[in-house]
Amino acid sequence: MSTDWLAIQSFQRSQDLLAAINTLSIHTKLRLSGVADEERAKAASEARGKLASFLEAFEKIVQQAEQAEGGALLGIDPRLQQLARSFVTAKRDRNRFHSMLFTQSPSETVGLLASTDEKDQQALVESLADLRTLVEEHVQTDTARILEDF
Repeated sequence: MSTDWLAIQSFQRSQDLLAAINTLSIHTKLRLSGVADEERAKAASEARGKLASFLEAFEKIVQQAEQAEGGALLGIDPRLQQLARSFVTAKRDRNRFHSMLFTQSPSETVGLLASTDEKDQQALVESLADLRTLVEEHVQTDTARILEDF
């Protein structure tokens, strides 16, 4: 598969992930401030599902990336490998990435998705903001590769 095609796939996957992050972030922030936000409840539920699936699968890739220490991860899209490596690096950068997602693990963050506890919801908002930052930085690379030929 060409690197252009991989970049396009990665870009689309990242855009879908960012849409889920934004939908759930907005919904959660509104709920935390006392607004019911019923019109976005279904979309937020779908976003929770997408994020839970992503984080559960991503944790396995992150574990492989930590064990491989820079080596290739067989059977995993190279752009997803790079995102996992960026995540591992970001975990060490406590000044920029200090949410539960980066101080604990993606699977522990999945538990926040279902919680209705206010403290957990605030931790979820922080984790989603950090994940958005990581994914947006990843998208920049994909965008540069896609637009390179234009």
